[in-house]
Amino acid sequence: MFHGESERFSAAALLGAIVGRFVAHPRQSPSDLDQFEKLACGLIELLDAEAVADCAADLCAYPETPPGVFTALLEKGGRAARMVLERAPSLHAGLLRVTAEHGPAELAAAIARRETLDCRMIVVLASRGESEVLCALAANRRIHLDQAARRALAQRGRDDLRLARILLDRDDLSLDVEPLFLAADARERCAILLAATSRALSCGGPEPVSRPAPQILARIRQCARARDPDALAGALAEGLDCRKARTRAMLADPGGEALALALLTLGVDEELAIRIFLGAERAAPDVERVRALIALMRSIPLRAAQWLVAAITGAARPDRVVTPACQRVSVSEVGPARRKKGRRRGAEVGS
Repeated sequence: MFHGESERFSAAALLGAIVGRFVAHPRQSPSDLDQFEKLACGLIELLDAEAVADCAADLCAYPETPPGVFTALLEKGGRAARMVLERAPSLHAGLLRVTAEHGPAELAAAIARRETLDCRMIVVLASRGESEVLCALAANRRIHLDQAARRALAQRGRDDLRLARILLDRDDLSLDVEPLFLAADARERCAILLAATSRALSCGGPEPVSRPAPQILARIRQCARARDPDALAGALAEGLDCRKARTRAMLADPGGEALALALLTLGVDEELAIRIFLGAERAAPDVERVRALIALMRSIPLRAAQWLVAAITGAARPDRVVTPACQRVSVSEVGPARRKKGRRRGAEVGS
């Protein structure tokens, strides 16, 4: 072993020993705290982030760890800093806020896993764009996510299936689940469709009439005949007034229910819909699946289809896709089977 490596090994062993002795005593005198802080900070400065991370967990769990030790661990970065941001009981609120707002995603995700977070901090974290941060926040069952935070996470879940799946597995949240439709399993989708249908029928009034734009239908038909999925995604996006990435996701979705709802909303006839469903198949055509999708288009009220498509795509034109409030479906309505499964699976995001 080289001399430098021997010194680092000795420093790591010494740090582990003094931390073990320090946390073994429930109470510390002021002089002991001061002495430990000086010694620990000196050793932390000598070691790399991975070497000191093993001691960080014990220090975070000990209520009398001096703040200066946490500062030294944060300055090391890496796993040690993540552990402190996630587990240290008392950190300066300004430090947490700045890191949550402007820090690297891995550090913001560590903060999102803290045992307690106030409303302002949750808002800051929910406004981050990184999936790692949003998934950590959504999976944290120890904090309270208010309605605004839940709505923000659900909207992000449209484009992040991992985040959407974590939210769907949360059996303790009151949540509108329609934006998460593409991440739902078959049972959950069935429950969402049934709940939306029930609400559409209970709304009363005349059923809306689909008024497709002829030029959009012509483009859809041309793209379907050419079997050009990218151009078809563009035509659907124009017709629904939404992002092309979301219609691409519909076309790529193995279930096909969201695509069927979109085609119904746009006024696509059954013959063209069948051509599109068959064109979306990546293996041998699944005739039973196509029949089920056509049956869905025939049975679901147009009003329910319009609302669900607006929720799934985030349609920018409410005059094209009507979204009556009486059709809103919450996570509690997707059925007890889903909630039981959610309890078994949970949502895990590693530190």
